[in-house]
Amino acid sequence: MFVKFFTIIAALVLLAGCSVETAQVTDTAPVADDDLSYRNEPLLEETGAPQTVFDAPDPGDSTLKERSFENAPPVIPHNVDGLLPITTAENACIECHLPSEAEDAGATPIPASHLYDLRRNTQLEGLAGANYNCTQCHAPQANTEALVENTFSPYYRADAQKERSNLLDILNEGVE
Repeated sequence: MFVKFFTIIAALVLLAGCSVETAQVTDTAPVADDDLSYRNEPLLEETGAPQTVFDAPDPGDSTLKERSFENAPPVIPHNVDGLLPITTAENACIECHLPSEAEDAGATPIPASHLYDLRRNTQLEGLAGANYNCTQCHAPQANTEALVENTFSPYYRADAQKERSNLLDILNEGVE
């Protein structure tokens, strides 16, 4: 009983000391919104924003783009006019990209990792519920200039990974 009481008192003293330490006020000036923006413009204003032009081809007329890195979500190479928003009840992407539809539509099939329930370690017949919102990871492309220089150079263990995912095959790689 005494040890438990002593532990509680020690924890309270420690917490009180931490709250006093964090409550100290410093004399530093606030960071201006302009200093937080890549454009050196007020962060919450649209002045200086690059003009975004979505002039991607229609679905079926586009060409597959190389992934940014191995197993990166591929970009959407076509326009998404009339395909958004995506909800749990309405997902226009799967009309062409489900494996059962992709060949007839001339589309890239959704990879096996999107048709797999990782929590239950089970292959599904349809899209896993966690993967219904395609644009959460896959983004349509706009023709804009880069705001900052990018010198990233991707590494692929195999050339096939530039256009296809093998994530489900290697997901537990290195895990014991």
